[in-house]
Amino acid sequence: MFDLLRTFVRDNPVRVRAGVGALLVLLGQYVPGVAELAGSDTVVDGVTLVLLLVLGESASRKVAAKYNAPE
Repeated sequence: MFDLLRTFVRDNPVRVRAGVGALLVLLGQYVPGVAELAGSDTVVDGVTLVLLLVLGESASRKVAAKYNAPE
């Protein structure tokens, strides 16, 4: 099971990072303790935005490296 999950993560970096981003958005919107911990909804939204940008950039680099690899 662990090997199957690991292979899925390795083969689908964009989907995995999009899923992580979706979980972050859900966490920030539906768990009231997160907004209280961060201080405000604006801070939660800003942190989520930065994390999604970082996850998207690293996913695009992985995909580009996979498809532009020299043969």
